[in-house]
Amino acid sequence: MISITSPATLGKALRRHRKDLGLTQSELGQKFNVPQKTVSNIEAGRPGVQLATLFKLLSALSLEINLRQRDALDNKEALW
Repeated sequence: MISITSPATLGKALRRHRKDLGLTQSELGQKFNVPQKTVSNIEAGRPGVQLATLFKLLSALSLEINLRQRDALDNKEALW
């Protein structure tokens, strides 16, 4: 399981999964009718992505989000 603690870590995990499936950003975008640039922005962790778009991407990749209580953070560890 991958701990997603920021938009950047989410983007990296999604990029890795997309590549594991052998899909380009354009091919993935075509699966849920969004431009390649939108896929790129999500994978880069850029702000401004709508939740509906993120969930479409997750669906296209056959992924889901599970939430769990986070352990206490070390003061050196930033949330994002």
